[in-house]
Amino acid sequence: MGFLHEHKISLEKDFQALLQGGKTVTIYPLRFLFLSEVAEKPSFQVAISVSKKKFHNAVDRNTVKRRIREALRHTFVEEHFAGIACKLLIVYCDKVIVSQQEIEMAVEKGLSKLVGNGKNS
Repeated sequence: MGFLHEHKISLEKDFQALLQGGKTVTIYPLRFLFLSEVAEKPSFQVAISVSKKKFHNAVDRNTVKRRIREALRHTFVEEHFAGIACKLLIVYCDKVIVSQQEIEMAVEKGLSKLVGNGKNS
């Protein structure tokens, strides 16, 4: 899965819906906020957020975002989200940049929890 424009959350109303009514799963150093619903046309949209307050340099924020996108690309399996329209916001919570392996493990655990919760809702 590459990150095309259709995979990115860009509308303000989608962000507000996620922040107000989304379910939360925290797998340190990541927090996943997600909304899922049964849909005939499955879709998967993602937004990644890294705090400017914790990482003052844009280079560091972009490094963390790149690592999260890469981990998501490696662990995402489209079959798990068949028949589901899912919007996902991933927030990085740590104050230091952790290794790629730690981020990949957190993304993998988070997605497995989302798959379990998404099928139930």
